[in-house]
Amino acid sequence: MRIHRLKISAFGPFAGTEEIDFDRLSAHGLFLLNGPTGAGKTSVLDAVCFALYGSVPGARQEGKRLRSDHAEPALEPAVTCEFSAQGRHFEVTRSPSWEKPSARGKNGFTTQQAKTLLRERIGGAWTEKSGRNDEAGAEITALLGMDREQFTRVVMLPQGDFAAFLRSKATDRLELLQKLFGTQRFEALEQELSALSQAARNDVSRLNAELELLSARAEADASPLALGDSGVDGQADPAGRIAWLQAEAERNTAELSSAAVAAAAARTLATGRFETEVARRERRRRLAAAQARKAAAEMAVPTLELQAA
Repeated sequence: MRIHRLKISAFGPFAGTEEIDFDRLSAHGLFLLNGPTGAGKTSVLDAVCFALYGSVPGARQEGKRLRSDHAEPALEPAVTCEFSAQGRHFEVTRSPSWEKPSARGKNGFTTQQAKTLLRERIGGAWTEKSGRNDEAGAEITALLGMDREQFTRVVMLPQGDFAAFLRSKATDRLELLQKLFGTQRFEALEQELSALSQAARNDVSRLNAELELLSARAEADASPLALGDSGVDGQADPAGRIAWLQAEAERNTAELSSAAVAAAAARTLATGRFETEVARRERRRRLAAAQARKAAAEMAVPTLELQAA
């Protein structure tokens, strides 16, 4: 995500209309929001958050407090944020609920409901995407891949909140970072590779069991104790018994050899499939990691860090 432009009207300490060109600022590299307490540094960050999600961080998220107390009574509070995400260009304009002076009476007021307009730049022209608060919010959340809480904890940390993030529980940080960078795919990869490995081990165990069974049969058929059930007449001449034993030995040897070849082939096939899958998944992991690094870099420019004077 990259923020290009921010326009603020009657919002927070800004009584009039202010506009910030972030593209111009970021063209010079890193930049700093600096000023005395109360100058509006936090309100700039609040305006970005409000434009994207319809609310601001922490205790300041009460909508009726967002309008500037210093603005002209009839000036509508509004924030417009132009940004790009996932290779697409958007503009969102939000206005919180506020009390507008009634045209019918000097002392009357009319409540104006919160409004949202989300537009996308397509073919050099702005195309309306949504005019509903919830629908626009859901689409922006999907575009950025994080909700307001995650955005304020990762991308836009107010004063002191970065330390709070670092001090939070490891499980909380893990959950946040997993959702932010989509690491669930790597967990799924690990589970799938584990399943493939287990399936290969099962095939090898099954074939080894067959080998042991055939080996046991061969030993049993060759032992003198098995001669009584062999179907060979006990009074047969020794030459006949020897010929039968040789035939049985050759048959068992052939079966054992065939099973050994099958087991080796199964091992080779399972190993090849496993290694191919590991290589394919590794390529996908590297691609996903590169995409995550690219997304993180896009979110880091321009950097929105608040420094107290």
